[in-house]
Amino acid sequence: MQLEKREHESNLDWHRRLINGKLVDKTLADVDYSELSEYVYGQPYSSDVARRMMYGSKKTLELFDEECREVTGEEASADLDMRMLELQIERQKFFDQRMAWNKIVRERAREEELNEIIQSCIASGSLPELRYEDSVLHRVVGDNTLLVSMNDLHYGANVNNAWCTYNSEICAEMMARYLEKVITIGNMHMSEDVVVWGAGDFISGNIHRSIQVSNKENVIEQVMGVSELIAQFVAGLSGHFRTVRFVSVAGNHSRVEPNKDNAVTGERLDNLIEWYLKARLQNFENVIISDDHRLDNTISVFDVRGQNYCLVHGDFDTSAAKMQALQQMVQVPICAVLSGHMHHNQTNVVQGVRTVMAGSFQGMDSFCVEKRIVGQPEQMVCVCDDTGIRCYYDIPLN
Repeated sequence: MQLEKREHESNLDWHRRLINGKLVDKTLADVDYSELSEYVYGQPYSSDVARRMMYGSKKTLELFDEECREVTGEEASADLDMRMLELQIERQKFFDQRMAWNKIVRERAREEELNEIIQSCIASGSLPELRYEDSVLHRVVGDNTLLVSMNDLHYGANVNNAWCTYNSEICAEMMARYLEKVITIGNMHMSEDVVVWGAGDFISGNIHRSIQVSNKENVIEQVMGVSELIAQFVAGLSGHFRTVRFVSVAGNHSRVEPNKDNAVTGERLDNLIEWYLKARLQNFENVIISDDHRLDNTISVFDVRGQNYCLVHGDFDTSAAKMQALQQMVQVPICAVLSGHMHHNQTNVVQGVRTVMAGSFQGMDSFCVEKRIVGQPEQMVCVCDDTGIRCYYDIPLN
């Protein structure tokens, strides 16, 4: 039994030890209350008074311990919640970083795979020679430029119904006839230059149904096939005009992701066509494959004799409000908006802006039949001067 304060014992712990020794664990049961009060309260009290005081102190100590336990529990809970939150934040950071990394890996893998397939197709293919001829006509100065549409070829599609027969071979025949008609119009108007504008959907895009390698190869064959047709078309024009320029945007049929809501705007296989043309026609001194004025994969703005022309595919720009928005987005006055997508020729004036919509090479496929959309394969050639579009020609391709 030790009534004196122990070494390293706080006053509160000493007080608690004496009270508990008398009233709880009974280790000080033989000590009289009066004697014990001198140590507990610093002075002696009668046994009766000291007893009541010690029971009061015991109650106070119990309340104190209870409050301490509640506070400690709340603090521990709050600390645990904070640690859990920090853990969840770090976990989410890890997931976000992993998703970003996987996206980069997928894009790089897809890009390398497509490049490998293209290189394999080029290496195994037998391409005809395209020879540049510096014709005297290149030095003729005229007062107009031809705007030649190259829209919605849907190369690779195979259609055979009561209204349309279309395949890759027929597409090639149409391109040859179209080239002759463009040259004829150019000679008739003494046109100086040509701008071939492609509003996308150059390929049919079987990749929508599957992303397996076999289907990718099929789609790359489509890209290769239509790129070569366009290269031959541009090369054919180069011998009859001072300069030939090719500008394009991507269409919706060439997107990599089947779900249009999840598709990345920049992932369009149509973009490979310009890459092919630059390589195939690199020795043609009067051919310009231009992407300098492309705002993104869906909008391009280019100059023809001092007038600005805006090129879009048309799937995002089907209303008058969209035409007005385009004018605000390009931030320069627009002479005309060029588009495709709807598979028929049409000119109009919307919100004060002229619209020129060219048709398709394909004609009426199963979608057109189901929707009762009647049309024929056609394209459009516009004659442009420094005031804008002087006139235009609907060119049937049948």
